[in-house]
Amino acid sequence: MLATKSQTIPRFWWPKRDQISDLGQEHKDQIHSIFVKQGITDGIKTWEQCEPIVTEVFKLSKYFAAPIFHKMKVFYDIIDRSSISKRDAMMAPTPVPITEMMVIGWASRKIQPEDPTLSFYSVVKKDHNDWIEKEDFDIFLHAILMTHPGLDFLLETQDRKDTGRIHLQSPLLSLGEFDDMKMIRDYFSYEHFYVIYCTFWELDSDHDFLLDKDDLLKYDGHALSRRTVDRIFSEVTWKFTSAVPGKMGYEDFIHFLLNDQDQITDRSIEFWFNIFDLDADGVVRDHELKYFYEEQVQRMECLNYETIAFHDVLCQLHDMIGPRVTGEFRLADFKRKRKFAGSFFSIFTSLNKFMAFENRDPFQAKQEQMENPNCTAWHRWCADQYLRLAMEEGEDMDEGGVRRDVGLIAFMSQGWIRCGLKKPEKPGMSSAIFCQELMDSKGGRAAVRAPCAAKFARHFVTSSCDLGAMPCNL
Repeated sequence: MLATKSQTIPRFWWPKRDQISDLGQEHKDQIHSIFVKQGITDGIKTWEQCEPIVTEVFKLSKYFAAPIFHKMKVFYDIIDRSSISKRDAMMAPTPVPITEMMVIGWASRKIQPEDPTLSFYSVVKKDHNDWIEKEDFDIFLHAILMTHPGLDFLLETQDRKDTGRIHLQSPLLSLGEFDDMKMIRDYFSYEHFYVIYCTFWELDSDHDFLLDKDDLLKYDGHALSRRTVDRIFSEVTWKFTSAVPGKMGYEDFIHFLLNDQDQITDRSIEFWFNIFDLDADGVVRDHELKYFYEEQVQRMECLNYETIAFHDVLCQLHDMIGPRVTGEFRLADFKRKRKFAGSFFSIFTSLNKFMAFENRDPFQAKQEQMENPNCTAWHRWCADQYLRLAMEEGEDMDEGGVRRDVGLIAFMSQGWIRCGLKKPEKPGMSSAIFCQELMDSKGGRAAVRAPCAAKFARHFVTSSCDLGAMPCNL
């Protein structure tokens, strides 16, 4: 029987695009003009000479200049093909100059100046592949590390480790416009990376870049229950990439951390739903919730906290989520009420978040959300942790033996961009002096040593305000 009402299904497939055509005469003339302008007669010898061609003709990021120059050398067998993955050789001059015709020959069938995204895809992938693999980005990321002024300090670090669909063309172009890495936040934030890496490093007691169950139990001040950690290490939600049985690698930890601190996303909701769905029947029922809650009660009793009956908790959460079928929580129910899904899961998995939920001030939370609507739970957590790490590493002794909060000064004077908002300006005053005056006016070091230190910093890095605007109760 035919349906009485037709439904339009959005298009989900497009035919494969035609092969990239040769460079047009206009772009060949541009390449010739760049050779003439630089006074190059025998050919390009360094990647710096290649940069104008990459940015002006190819319409790609200037940080593609060194990798493209490296790929040209390999393409013409100037260096061995196996060296395509040897990043240290990428910045070296070519022993055989690359002529104008060689540049045009390499760019043909690879570069489409009218479509930079297609050019990006063709340049990054291997010539024999029709897809981009993870390792294809290696030399491009290394080029950013070697040439971006905002990452100079990383060049002296000896313990560096290489570690859905996204669009990288635009962010890479934006990198060329800013020397401060914190200005580009589309897919990467150095501050977020710093927080993630330091959090992992603190848990990894033997520093083998692998976490076992005991390591993860230390996360967030031993907040996670043993049963939760056991379920995570059962790999029921996703298979670990560490390839070591019973061990979680750095990438696996990032996957867990994002799911734990950003609990309104589909990825996070699906992650925690699978943790709770013990029998894998697509429904979370009361006996499955009770399995996790029993350990929470035991932990609260050990700490002399007042416990709450499971039935009372279940009634409260039932009203919060409002499942379609009474007593049966399905994935669709959590996605429909995603705002409360994180609180639901945290009550059974994290003692810290459970206690924070019980003692929450709904009016304060609502006010903070209204003041900073673009600041997600993930950004707030990263800001809090970055402040903590900055204070721990920046505390020092001055000449008089008095401790000074260098870390907080550096954090607030250099990292004002938060959630898309800018630092408050005060004419004739540097950021560092502004921060110091701010601290002195509100009680100096005592204010930032207090438990409200994170709120103190967040108020000024997410708001446009002056010295007098700081809440007096901080």
